[in-house]
Amino acid sequence: MTTNNPKFKPGTYHVDAPGHNGTFPIEVTFSEDRIESVKVDGKTETDGIGSNAYTTMPQQIVDGQTLNVDVVTGASDTSHGILSGVAEAIKQAGVDPEIIKDRPHYVDPDAEVEDLDYTTDIVVIGGGGAGLAAAATALDQGKKVVLLEKTMALGGNTVRAGGPMNAADPEWQNQFKALPGEDKTLEELTEYDLDQVDDEYKADFETLKGQIREYLDSKKDYLFDSVELHRIQTYLGGTRTDLQGNRIYGKYPLVKKLTDNVLNSVKWLKEIGVKFDETEVAMPVGALWRRGHKPLEQAGFAYIKALGKYVEDHGGIILKEAPVIRLMNVNGKVSRVIAERANEQRITVRADAVILATGGFGANTKMVQEYNTYWPSIDDDIPTTNSPAITGDGIALGQSVHADVTGMGFVQMMPVSDPETGELFSGIQTPPANFVMVNQEGKRFVNEFAERDVLAKAAFENGGLFYLIADNEIKKTAYNTSEAQLEQQVKDGRLFKADTLADLAKQIDVDPVVLEDTIKKYNSYVDADNDPEFGKNVFDLKVEQAPFYATPRKPAIHHTMGGLTIDADAHVLNADGERIPGLYAAGEVAGGLHAGNRLGGNSLADIFTFGPIAAKTAASEIVDTASGASMH
Repeated sequence: MTTNNPKFKPGTYHVDAPGHNGTFPIEVTFSEDRIESVKVDGKTETDGIGSNAYTTMPQQIVDGQTLNVDVVTGASDTSHGILSGVAEAIKQAGVDPEIIKDRPHYVDPDAEVEDLDYTTDIVVIGGGGAGLAAAATALDQGKKVVLLEKTMALGGNTVRAGGPMNAADPEWQNQFKALPGEDKTLEELTEYDLDQVDDEYKADFETLKGQIREYLDSKKDYLFDSVELHRIQTYLGGTRTDLQGNRIYGKYPLVKKLTDNVLNSVKWLKEIGVKFDETEVAMPVGALWRRGHKPLEQAGFAYIKALGKYVEDHGGIILKEAPVIRLMNVNGKVSRVIAERANEQRITVRADAVILATGGFGANTKMVQEYNTYWPSIDDDIPTTNSPAITGDGIALGQSVHADVTGMGFVQMMPVSDPETGELFSGIQTPPANFVMVNQEGKRFVNEFAERDVLAKAAFENGGLFYLIADNEIKKTAYNTSEAQLEQQVKDGRLFKADTLADLAKQIDVDPVVLEDTIKKYNSYVDADNDPEFGKNVFDLKVEQAPFYATPRKPAIHHTMGGLTIDADAHVLNADGERIPGLYAAGEVAGGLHAGNRLGGNSLADIFTFGPIAAKTAASEIVDTASGASMH
């Protein structure tokens, strides 16, 4: 007969648990009657994602003396790893872990259950980058703020971002040399037929052509950029035609507002506390140009860490695990928000302005399939880079108060995603100038410097799965990893490493002769600054210094371009183009900016520009009241 009060073999047990980025160590200490402590070394897990699990679950296991604890939304791999690791330690301590799993579900004894009621100036829905930027800006404007976050942790998709944020900053960029081929990209723009350009963009295109000619005529060797280049590349990069022949391009007022203001957004983030790497101009995949401002630490989490602290330090009220279920019109204005927690606690927030910053719907595959008009098909089991919480809630909330939507059929695939998890932080992720993409035959199949949808379509046409080939020097340009993480991934079979290309080919099951020939040709193209096969127009390093690496990749749902219709001041509009009083939106929940395809690095530019714009607009339209945020 089993007992629910078994006796452990006292001592400390060490186990390795499977996580999102490989295995991680856990140390569990038992007395005869209790689990005394659970210590997790989660350095390999992603800050702001996996860290949410290993900073909360161990204490819940100890407090509840149970393995019956909730997994952390968005960190399921780390959560299950912790549970399986502790279960293994329990087994080593001489107890059947099923006994501990069968104990009552852990409930936080301090959790509030009474309904809450707040009155404030501005309520922000969503605690990712756009929401936190809006909340911080509203506080700067002297307004009181309540922020409602659906999950137990701030961050949304921003913590999953690589980190570089696009902003033309010529004074900084001109300090760096041009890469081979960048002049050709600029020359092609001077030859672009303006008859193919939409009227709103023609004047900017003319200005850009003049800037480029002046730069090229100067024969100076530096990285060129301008606000107009950013604007035109955003426009051209987003102009697409769907399967029914409908053409879409970025709405000029939105694109202009972004490109005119994003450098100020970078400067503001520096004031908030984000530290940027001034020694390198970054370029994410599909960015088309080097203009990325990259945080020094922790990729996307660097923004969330700084902004979350700023909001809390300046009096903002942040309520987590508070999914919003309803927006309410009061006297013709959206001014009341209802959230409901899992324990049925209801939260009512009365506000003069409501800012939606809930992200898109990239983790809602059925919704993606329902709206899709761009991809021939989207499989039910397609991976996603998104947080599981990004399911289109804000779009539905907006529609419930008659908001219009735009561009919903265009969904971006991240071509270089982990085949199993959809994440971006595994393997060796480098600037696209160092991408060498080979298919399952060991052959290149696309211009690796192209836009994301071009890369993804080419990957799908080649069977989906492909490999990024790198050598020891290219590895040094990776922005997402450490040597320890790479070695762990090699051990786990998620990354392939060899001293010769022939051995690497055998590991990924391709013909060594084919792979060696592919790399020989690619290296010759780098030397010649010319790719006659696929037209890659910007190069950096050759593949020649052992060890060699192959990172498996496959496209995954990444970004939904469509969303609520907004104007350049972030007002949400109805189907007649009229403002919905009291309602504003920023970030991926809004559509119209990126049109059919988003440039890499423009998402962070978007959220950290339009989040503050939404807050400033809302603050300017609020009639001051004597009271601020209060609870009763």
